[in-house]
Amino acid sequence: MEVVVSGKTSLAYLIAYELSKKIYILNGTALQKPSDIISPLTSIKEGEIIFIDEVHAVSKEVLEVLYPVLEDNKINLIIGKEYNAKIINVNLPQFTLIVATTEINKLTAPFINRFPINFIFASYSIPEISKILAIQSQKMNLNLDAQLFEFLATHCKNNPRIAVNLLKRVHDFLIIEKPVSLNLEYLKTVLRRLDIYKYGLSSLDLAYLKILKENQSLGLESLKQILNLQYGYILNSIEPNLLVNGLIIKTQKGRQITDRGVLLLEEFNDKSQTY
Repeated sequence: MEVVVSGKTSLAYLIAYELSKKIYILNGTALQKPSDIISPLTSIKEGEIIFIDEVHAVSKEVLEVLYPVLEDNKINLIIGKEYNAKIINVNLPQFTLIVATTEINKLTAPFINRFPINFIFASYSIPEISKILAIQSQKMNLNLDAQLFEFLATHCKNNPRIAVNLLKRVHDFLIIEKPVSLNLEYLKTVLRRLDIYKYGLSSLDLAYLKILKENQSLGLESLKQILNLQYGYILNSIEPNLLVNGLIIKTQKGRQITDRGVLLLEEFNDKSQTY
């Protein structure tokens, strides 16, 4: 059987399917009080699975509950208040705990080390994204050829969720405009109208590159002021894609545009060049 998994949660569901066990899906942002995690832990049955997505958002108090769970498969509960308080240990059935994060740097080493199996997901390739789009298009009764899937796959920053959302927007255009034929030129036109260009860049990304081209190098503070953006948005939303595609580099003097980045801007300024 051939399976395409598009994300962390999908993989967790696949594991549950293969084990024929029930899975409980939790999100780190919702786990802020000890009771938030104690309830599912005390409800778990033998062999079942708990999956915590974005575990870096879990509070410190919840992590303290999880430490003995990971170490000894039990939870420590405090019953009563003040002088009448008692600590009881509750043994848990054997179960599987899976956690996932996009910001592993926010997790403590003791927490990470308590997991015997650790995986780091590689980025999706263009063929993999194309296959995900092909599967999604079947669900939408959308008939596209392989060339169009591959073209869309190069405009989504190697992110399956972005790719699927992009396919949905294309589908919207098809419903409204009802083009005579869905070919590459029409698809390029749709992407331009959506402000999406080569490598999945937006007009803001292109503005970032143009600013670097006009200056030999710029620091983050200068870019923040010129673009009127927050540090976090530049660091997390703009620069990763530019770095992955070799359009910029970071040096001791600041950010610099690469020859590849300059060539991209020249292609973009060429009115005959479409994306």
